Formats: sequence, structure tokens, C-alpha cells
Amino acid sequence: MRTAAVILAVLIFGGTFAGVFSLRAVKKDNSSPSKFINDEPWYDEELFYWAQIASVWFVPITVFSKLDGVDVKSSSFYKNTVISKGDKYFTIDNDTMMFAYTEESGMFYFKTYMLRSGTIWVPAERVCSYFGLGFEVLASSAGTAVRISDDKAQTSLEQLLATYNPDLLAAAYAPETTTAKPPAKTTAPETETTEERDIEDISYDRVRFTFEDCPNEYTRELLDVLEKHNIRATFFVTGGGIAAYPELISRMAADGHSVGLHSMSLDEKFFAEDIRNFINELEEENALLDRVIKSRTRLVRAPNGSWSDKFHILNTEYDEIKAAGFVVWDWNIYVPDEADVASIYEAIIPELLSDTAEDPVIRLSVGEHTAAGIDEVLTYLAPIKGRVSFAGITFSEPELNFIGVYE
Repeated sequence: MRTAAVILAVLIFGGTFAGVFSLRAVKKDNSSPSKFINDEPWYDEELFYWAQIASVWFVPITVFSKLDGVDVKSSSFYKNTVISKGDKYFTIDNDTMMFAYTEESGMFYFKTYMLRSGTIWVPAERVCSYFGLGFEVLASSAGTAVRISDDKAQTSLEQLLATYNPDLLAAAYAPETTTAKPPAKTTAPETETTEERDIEDISYDRVRFTFEDCPNEYTRELLDVLEKHNIRATFFVTGGGIAAYPELISRMAADGHSVGLHSMSLDEKFFAEDIRNFINELEEENALLDRVIKSRTRLVRAPNGSWSDKFHILNTEYDEIKAAGFVVWDWNIYVPDEADVASIYEAIIPELLSDTAEDPVIRLSVGEHTAAGIDEVLTYLAPIKGRVSFAGITFSEPELNFIGVYE
């Protein structure tokens, strides 16, 4: 949750987001609810379930319209959905379902899903945090309880479970026992035809790992991990990194990795003033790269991608970039900066196991935990290395980017 693969039309009724679902639906016999809005169970779980994907709880966006002062509306004209509370707005891009915008943060990566009935599922905790809403999770061997609440909630989650699901509550506070950790395995996001998937279900021709904001003090360890697994990747390097770590640039080339440009300054505001500023930096960096490895590159990744809140590349500007000899690459799987080992694994593996029409292009920034996280990911993927290519991006293949998506 990915670019072209996940772009679906949002079903609109009268300019308001599709569906206002009754919270007080008829309670089914023998049901033991574990999802709550304020002090009420969410009885619409059969149709509008709350899904945990890569350790993140996703809920249908209409959940938030049940809370005091929160409004949810969608616009087919602007191709977005807006959650608002008071003077705060959280705008979600319906076109790609991968970005959101707030006044405080500008545009940022925000993965959503459309799992059923034309309804967007959003990361619950992220939205709750922005609007100051309550988000609680209580996990046990009997299941997981989740509650979203506003200031009108009067009952604790534990009290609700004591009434509606005492088995889950009892299991949550039972003495812990030590069990062996099972082999790494996950399942795809739930859909109407959800089936368990594992490593053997991966059917891509290629999986492309791309790394940016390097080389730096963490890059040598990452190169060691890639060498250990005999994997080729693509590195989008900075001008400062080339100057500070020329030996690592040489090693990237010698190890068979593809090398791309990430600009000299990473100054998006400067690039937004004139696309020639961006092109000039790419040419300057390419000359620096040539002095180190006696070769230039055509591969480029803009800081924060080709469309961010500070800098975005229009189609006409891309024509200028291509005329200068460069091609721009973005991604369809995003790993957040500063992700720890577990977060790297959880951002990549469930996405690889989900059903998609695109070969994955995975974006990571090289940081403290990148090498260890990639080591875990590649260890899990080892059984498919014989039939799936793990190679760097080449100049001749069609690029994947966000250019034109918002025009």
C-alpha cells in the first residue's frame, strides 16, 4: 500500500464519505465484542472490521465520525478525504492512498487501504494522536481489545471487557509463560477473500531494494550484509557522502550495486524555486561521482521523492530532467526513517506477502538499524532467491515515480 496497485475510486454519496454505519447494531448471540467506540461495542465488525496490518491497527475511516465534534468528508473533485475536528484538518490523498497532509507537518507518507465497500481504512493511532483522541490496546492470548474514545468516555477498557468479553480480560492478566518464538511468518492484509500467505506465495520477478541518504557511518555494515546474502541493491548517494566516503562508493560499484544520485544539498526549497537548481546539483554530483569511480549515472531520486510538501516535479519539469540525461525513481514500499529492526521487517515483509501487480521497489534510508533489519528481511526471503531476482535498477528499464500523479 501500493501506488498504481492500490489506486481505487472512493464511493461518494452527496459529497459525504460513503456510509454512516450504526454503532448500536443488533448484538449477535454468543458474540464477545473486543472493539469499542467510547463506552459502546463496535457491532459492525462483520462488515467493517478493524484490521491489524504489520502491527498497526487500521480502522474504517467512518469510525471517527462517531466521535464528538469529528467530521469525515470526501471530495471527488479534489480526490481527497478530510477528517476535521475544530480547526484541525487531516487530509488524505484518495488517488494514491499513500500520502496525507496536515498544516503542521505538510505532506507526509501515510499508508491507507481500501479493504471493502469503497471505504478507506486508516492507521487509527496516528489519527487519534493528531486530534487528541484516546487510543487503547489490550492484548492477550484470547485476542486483542481496541478502543477509540473522546472526552465523553466514562468507562475504562478493562471495565468494558469485564462486561462484554471477560475471557479476554482474564487472559490479559494471566501469569506469563515462556514459549518459543515461531519462525518469521505473517499474513496479508484482510480482504473479502483473505487467505494466509507465506514465503512460497511470493511470485514477483524482481524485488528491488533501494537505499538513500548515504554513504555514512552505517553504510559499511549494510554492504557487509548485502554481500553476505549475495544481494544487489541500488544506492542513491549524496554529494557529501561521496566526498566523505569515497572508498564506500568504490565498493558499491565493485560489489555490483547500482549507484544513483540524491543531490548535493538535499535542499527541497531551493529546488522548488527553479528545476534548474536541482538539475545543476545532479550534474555537479555526477562529476564528483565520476572522479571516484570513473563512471557517471543516470539514476536519480529526489529528496523525499518526486512529490513532497516542499518540492514536487511536474511533467514539464521532468522533461527538462530527462533532457539532461537523468531518470527519476521513487518507490512502492516505504520504510520510515529511523525505523528499528522490527519496524523494518514489519514494513517490508507483509507488503511483499500482499497481492500486487507491481514488482516491489523498497525505499530505506541508511541508518543505525538498517543493516540488522535488512539482515532479518533477507534471511526470511532466502528460500525464494533462486526464482526471484534481487538486482539493482538499470538505466534502460521503465522508471517508477510519482510524477504526474497529482496533475
